[in-house]
Amino acid sequence: MEFIELNQIIDIDTDIELTVRDSAWQKVTSSITASSGWLNKIEFTSLFTPYTNQEVFAFETFERVSKKTGVKKRLTSNFILTWENFDAFQKNTDILFLYLVSSKLNWVLYANRDQWAFSARP
Repeated sequence: MEFIELNQIIDIDTDIELTVRDSAWQKVTSSITASSGWLNKIEFTSLFTPYTNQEVFAFETFERVSKKTGVKKRLTSNFILTWENFDAFQKNTDILFLYLVSSKLNWVLYANRDQWAFSARP
């Protein structure tokens, strides 16, 4: 999956909040309470139980620019969605502001340093 595909469900030009394109998608927002990363296990379970074991893609919301070469790069990752995999990812990634989405594009998680927001197709 490529980052540009997220444009089907969210406005990828706003990287300070989650802006879904379909107003029928309900959004849940919360302040970050996890000691590291974005979600604690209770939050993860409440959001992702219906979606576990799906392949998911993580994208940093912005492109980094190399000072030496000027080359732009967006940090990305993918993994199978389980608490163990997600927790390892959030503890080890260099991604700061996150979009996490399944290849089905039926839900999306946005998270920054202060808050997270989750939205799913009804």
